[in-house]
Amino acid sequence: MDEGVSLLKLVQDAHSIFEKQEGMAQRKLLNFVFQNCIWKDGELIADFRQPFDMLQETALKSLKNETPKGYDDAGKENWLGN
Repeated sequence: MDEGVSLLKLVQDAHSIFEKQEGMAQRKLLNFVFQNCIWKDGELIADFRQPFDMLQETALKSLKNETPKGYDDAGKENWLGN
């Protein structure tokens, strides 16, 4: 549980943490979050590592308003496992 809370805190504060770090620490943070980043046709394509991929998917669903108004369970099925 503590690891999950720490992970969510990292995600919430990632931008400010990244900006405060020196080059090598920034690279470590990026490698921790992303895998297989490529630059293609003028666009950066980045694949998130687990569990950041689930956080991204849930956030995108929330931004697209894919759930009925007032329903606060967007993407929670991702967190239930198989």
